[in-house]
Amino acid sequence: MTKILLVGAGGYAHVYLNFLLDNEDKSIVLEGVVEKYLDTCPSKDELIAHGIPIYTDMESFYAEHTADLAIICTPTFLHSSQSICALSHGSYVLCEKPVAPTVKEAEAMMEAEEKYGKWIAIGYQWSYSDEIQHLKRDILDGVFGKPLSFKTAVSWPRNKDYYGRGVGWAGRVSRDGVMILDSIASNACAHYVHNMFFLLGDEMNISAEAEELDAVLLRANDIENFDTCSLKMVTNDGTKLYFIASHAAESKRGPEFEYRFENATVLFTESDEEIKVIFRDGREVSYGDPFSDVIKKLKDCIFAVNNSSVPICTVKTAFPHTKLIERLYYDFEVHDFPKDLIRFSEEDNRVYVEGLYKELYDAYGKEDMLCRYL
Repeated sequence: MTKILLVGAGGYAHVYLNFLLDNEDKSIVLEGVVEKYLDTCPSKDELIAHGIPIYTDMESFYAEHTADLAIICTPTFLHSSQSICALSHGSYVLCEKPVAPTVKEAEAMMEAEEKYGKWIAIGYQWSYSDEIQHLKRDILDGVFGKPLSFKTAVSWPRNKDYYGRGVGWAGRVSRDGVMILDSIASNACAHYVHNMFFLLGDEMNISAEAEELDAVLLRANDIENFDTCSLKMVTNDGTKLYFIASHAAESKRGPEFEYRFENATVLFTESDEEIKVIFRDGREVSYGDPFSDVIKKLKDCIFAVNNSSVPICTVKTAFPHTKLIERLYYDFEVHDFPKDLIRFSEEDNRVYVEGLYKELYDAYGKEDMLCRYL
């Protein structure tokens, strides 16, 4: 039997709850839930109906129960302390992405893994997907030749409810002296930045790092951090990376990417629902849909708990993304979009920048920075 603790029952946690509460495998048991704000949690009635023990803090849960695996699904600034707490009580951990806001916190998590002899998996779901792992194995085997450049674009409009959720941490740099560093690159689109690092790592569980970095960070919303960015990076193996994304463009699109190698180009658009590889000789190969099984990260962690193995994406694997986010904070200024371009849609209750969607994808095609808004 695998006993699961879920820490945080709101937001993305519903994905885990749907699996755990509806799962027919009786060897997987939701032992309890820690949710400090139960009265505002949309899953409250369902948890009560299933008779799941609910606690307001982790220590209260561990005073009465044990858990083989703790799922941390709380705001990012709680990830480090809660993951370490779970390890100290004998649980392995599946922590939602990103690792933590700061390098210091991520390092503390890795030190705790060593101290307690247990792993912390990070929930970058694409890293667990069969499709991405197949692609990475072929990259490591040299099927496509040397990697040359990777680029990724995402346009995900977000409204005021998105920035008002939780207890006032969304879009914040810090709060009450606690670093948060919540942004489009650290949270909603973190998967797609990490995926470029992950695929370029020289082992299956290792990611490449950005050695060179340039960035334009922008905001349209009334937040501390940025909601739009364009990044140029060069990894430690010399591959050029480009990332552009916004929560303030007019329309939704993506994620999509184009990874260029000596002998092939790897393409993905959400509308195609599959990763395609086009070789120089004209051959096309499909690697499938990386969104095909969003709960595989939990399945893999349960397998690892029961088989004394380690999941593919640990704190060490995801650490390059944490280092990038901290560098963006210390090395680059956040600029406001020109006020005469900012609009508000009452229908959608959101701020957007007029013309940004076209500008975003024109820039993506040319791999340009969003310098015109500075």
